[in-house]
Amino acid sequence: MVATAIPELEDPAQAKAALAQLGEARQFQEAASLAAKAAALWPEDADFRGERAKHLLAAGALLEAESAAREVLSAGASDAQKEAAWIILTDGLVRQERAADAREALREACFAMPGSVALQARRGHQAAQANDYPEVIDAYQAARDLTPEREVLHLGLLNGLWMAKRYALGSAAAARAVEQFPESAALRQQQANFLLAEGRAAEAAAAAREAVKLNPGGTDSNWVLVDVLWRQDRYNEAFRMLEAALERSPTDVFLLQQVVRLAPAVFREDTIPVTHRRAIELGDMPRSVWEILIRSLIEDEAYEEAANTARRAVLVHAASSEFATLLAEIKLREGADQQTIAHDIAIALGMEPSALPVQIALISGLLNLQKWDEATGLLETLRYDTPDDPSLLLRFGIALTGKGALEEAVRVLNTLIEKHPDNIQAWEALCDAYRVAKQIKNAVAAYRRMEALGASVETMRRVQNRLFGEQVY
Repeated sequence: MVATAIPELEDPAQAKAALAQLGEARQFQEAASLAAKAAALWPEDADFRGERAKHLLAAGALLEAESAAREVLSAGASDAQKEAAWIILTDGLVRQERAADAREALREACFAMPGSVALQARRGHQAAQANDYPEVIDAYQAARDLTPEREVLHLGLLNGLWMAKRYALGSAAAARAVEQFPESAALRQQQANFLLAEGRAAEAAAAAREAVKLNPGGTDSNWVLVDVLWRQDRYNEAFRMLEAALERSPTDVFLLQQVVRLAPAVFREDTIPVTHRRAIELGDMPRSVWEILIRSLIEDEAYEEAANTARRAVLVHAASSEFATLLAEIKLREGADQQTIAHDIAIALGMEPSALPVQIALISGLLNLQKWDEATGLLETLRYDTPDDPSLLLRFGIALTGKGALEEAVRVLNTLIEKHPDNIQAWEALCDAYRVAKQIKNAVAAYRRMEALGASVETMRRVQNRLFGEQVY
């Protein structure tokens, strides 16, 4: 049905039935036109103005929806109609990416209608998006007090209290929420977080155990319990809990990462390849999980399995170059010659052995093993044909630094940076070259440039450890 299919509107009931049909058919623009016609015929019925605003928003006519919603608010509408109009208005502003205007409108709406749970919850959500935690707390507390039977409002309040580091208030609010929703694993887990932050470890452990009972597969609940036990110096018990959690969720990346981090402290490095091997067989795992498995196999000198895993990783993560490099490194450790290694990498990548990505993988493997002279020899040959390739210049600078040819390394890397000033890897290599040359002022300047370019946290930590001997943050 379309608006033009109704030649004449006989009464409001007929118009509302037609609007309902258009809405169900997702003919939102036609519904908006019909609502406008009905509003003109029966101006005393505010429902039609509200329907027009609603359908304009659904049609994506955001400016028109905003104007229509404001029209409802300025007319003689009921509280329910005004609440709906405020929601349309603020949702439209959010969709226009006018977050500040949306937040201001929500404050105005909540001042006008303080008893609206929907508006208070929206105000809390938008405040959370803006990291305005005092307003998050204020809005969700108001919404929770209005309808304490809604668990999501308790969770919103607890999130605001956590981000604002109001741990004592959070513990009290969580206890109240748990009392009302004793079967909620999410609320028990939040309670454990607050109790742990307050230093109440025994109570936190009890709350975390309850959360795990309610949701054995919940990553957050399991991790809180592991964290609590670890902080109580109950390392072996904590690690057993972590292993049990991984048995239930063997492809959980966060838990896998914690195994890598905590296993050495309890002398359980043997668990790393076992859990990661199982994970890659069961699910679509990120690069980091594959890399950790391959590295652990290399450390155990299980080179054949490491090489086979690297070949599989090349296929699974075809856009990533690190696995071809790892394959080169493994074959070098086994004592294979460069020609054999290049052939192996070429098969994995589906290229010719002379292809540049194959040669770069081989060179990177040599650099990882600090075989500076061999890497330099390959690089000099390749640079004759492609003198300006940034990946080759980068690796040439790294190889020269490793050899101790620091002046030439600095020259090569500065040449690269002149052509590619936003290349973070080049700045890192230059920082290293200056550091080895004991030109600390220049090294720090390169470090600051990396920081300004937005280098990843992992990259900055790596550079900090080399340059300052510790992490700065």
